[in-house]
Amino acid sequence: MSEIPAGVTAPVDPAEMLRTVWRRKWLLFIPWLVAIAIGVAAAFLLKPIYMSSTLMLLDRGQSMQGPLGNLASVDVDQQADIMREQVQSTLFLKSVIAATGVKQDAATRAWALKGAKRYPGMQPDEQVEAFLVDELRDAISIKRSKGKLFQVTVEDYDPDRARKFCDAVANQFVASSRARQMEAVEAQQEFSVQQLQVYQRELQVAEGKLEAARRSAISSTITGSTVNDKNITFASTLLEQAGTDLEEQRQRVSDLRASFAGRLRENDPGAISGPEVNALIGQLGSLQNQLGRAQLSEGTVGGGAGIRLSMARKTADLEAALAANAARSLPALSQDARDLAIRYRVAQADLQARESWHSWLSSQVNSFQRTMVLAPDRELDIAHLQAEVDQKRSLYNAFQQQSAAAQIAEAFQNAKVSGRFIIMEQANRPLSPSKPNRVLLVLLSVIVGGMIGVGTLLVVEQQDQSMRSADEVERLLDLPVLGAIPRVEDLERIRRRPRPQQGAGATTPGALPAPRDQGLIQRLKLESPLGLEFKRIYLNLARTTGRSLPETLMITSSTRAEGKTTTAACLGITLAREHKQRTLLVDFDLRSPALHRALGLPGSSWGLSQMLQQRNFDERFVRQTALPDLDFLPAGRSERPAAELIDQDSVAWFLREARARYALIVIDAAPNLAVPDPLILGRAIEGVLYVIKAGSTVRKAAEHGVRIQREARDNVIGVLMNDVGEFLPQYYGYKANYYGYKSEAAEG
Repeated sequence: MSEIPAGVTAPVDPAEMLRTVWRRKWLLFIPWLVAIAIGVAAAFLLKPIYMSSTLMLLDRGQSMQGPLGNLASVDVDQQADIMREQVQSTLFLKSVIAATGVKQDAATRAWALKGAKRYPGMQPDEQVEAFLVDELRDAISIKRSKGKLFQVTVEDYDPDRARKFCDAVANQFVASSRARQMEAVEAQQEFSVQQLQVYQRELQVAEGKLEAARRSAISSTITGSTVNDKNITFASTLLEQAGTDLEEQRQRVSDLRASFAGRLRENDPGAISGPEVNALIGQLGSLQNQLGRAQLSEGTVGGGAGIRLSMARKTADLEAALAANAARSLPALSQDARDLAIRYRVAQADLQARESWHSWLSSQVNSFQRTMVLAPDRELDIAHLQAEVDQKRSLYNAFQQQSAAAQIAEAFQNAKVSGRFIIMEQANRPLSPSKPNRVLLVLLSVIVGGMIGVGTLLVVEQQDQSMRSADEVERLLDLPVLGAIPRVEDLERIRRRPRPQQGAGATTPGALPAPRDQGLIQRLKLESPLGLEFKRIYLNLARTTGRSLPETLMITSSTRAEGKTTTAACLGITLAREHKQRTLLVDFDLRSPALHRALGLPGSSWGLSQMLQQRNFDERFVRQTALPDLDFLPAGRSERPAAELIDQDSVAWFLREARARYALIVIDAAPNLAVPDPLILGRAIEGVLYVIKAGSTVRKAAEHGVRIQREARDNVIGVLMNDVGEFLPQYYGYKANYYGYKSEAAEG
């Protein structure tokens, strides 16, 4: 069979699908039939329900005028939700029940008391009322129709009671709408006053924000930085020059400090400081800032001549004070070392003054730049605040007009503030039940049952771990499928034949003996699907081994009930017919012998067990069959367990004795996953045939069974696939009627 290329989906075989459905038919039909039965029972056993309905119109009240027109209007969708919440109210439903007077109706009272057991501790009248309230909660439905129309529907088991309830619900809606009109007028006045106060506060808050924004803008303009749009260019130049001078001064201080090595200690410059020195350093910093401001005001670098002179004097005073302190604090140092300490402290004072000037000028330039950047945003904020103030003032003025006493009085008199209901169609008396819909229930049961059945079938088929095709067997086991044994009535009768109980072989005195089943020797016809398939197996055996037939063959399987015994019987019969040499069929399943029943022979207590126990090949135990070239050795019975009788030496002795007398030996062995007997036999056998039942043998069991059999000895020739009549009806080209015959009349 050609393989399907990777990535290409295999075509769906309709015939295979039909075979799968037929094989799992009960998984499909049982849920289907159960669902249909439930649907039919529900359709004809459920109590009929009658439905009464009425149509109501919502007369929407006149909306408020001006910009407040949408605040007090009645929304139709919201009204439907209000009605649904209203019919869930116990008070509303009690009013409906009281209006109908059904509590006094004998039939209604009996029905309510029958179902009122869930209300213990109540009086009968209270139980009836509570029961009817709970029933009405589920029976009333509100549905919005076109426009402002609403349909009220009430369901009940009694048509007259359904109409009464529907009328009462509609009338209760009308009465409650009138009460809400009065409440709405009062609420409108209170709402107007409250909203007037709210909008007044919001207007005040908005005006306060606007005033604060305007003051902030004016303050930032008045208290702006020294730098303005006229001198920003010069200020930027000064800032750049100040940065350059600051870096140069830092480098000078660093150079002086580097020359301390061997001349000054780290704390020597600090030793020549004092209050007078610190005061002079502060004055130098102040003069540096004054010089910078003078340059900024005059717009020239050469400005502030007087300030420069003062700075020179202060610098000279600072040097004189430092020299005096150095003479007192550092007498042990040389004059050059004291001069270095003085120059270092003067350079530090100059660096401090320049840093103060650079920081101040940088803050002024940045302040001006931020003012220029934020100016458009500030104006936009003021514009937004102004628009908000105008909107709040407009709403405040509108509420002032709307809350006038004359308009409220008019709304009270004309009842125009809230909507009211008008009954357009009175409740009708239903003539026929609306539920259950019998046709729909039956149709749904058919559909749902079919879906459940198909789903169950698919799930079971997907979870099926059995082996069902020859391709799958050959792929998983790496063994050829030598034959596909069909499902035929011959095999079915033998498999279903009950085992005779012990003591049942004796007949009653005077009674006629029961007719004996002739077994497969007479049933296995040459021209039948079963006979032709085993002849094909006979031919495949020689072709597979590449030489003549193996002289010893063993038939085994993974577990019991896979058809190995029947397969061994059919194979032995076929080999005796086709090979025309003496063939011995041995029942080596000492624990559960069944080969004699497949051959149609009675059971025997003497056979293989005694031979193995006594190590004596007694030909009296061998039984002849209807075929001249086929003999049968039954399993027999022994007091010793089978595990003691079957060992490597016993098996080798038996096969040596049997081969001396017979050309072919076919052995029916036990399942190899149940007992180790087939593994012991397999070491002395020339060829092993493994039987797999299609649709029954589990993949894992077959894989494990073949693997352990090969581990004993790699002599597994191939697989015989059993019971393929349901899974592979066209595996070798035959169907229910095989080629050239209409009946199975040919004798074997």
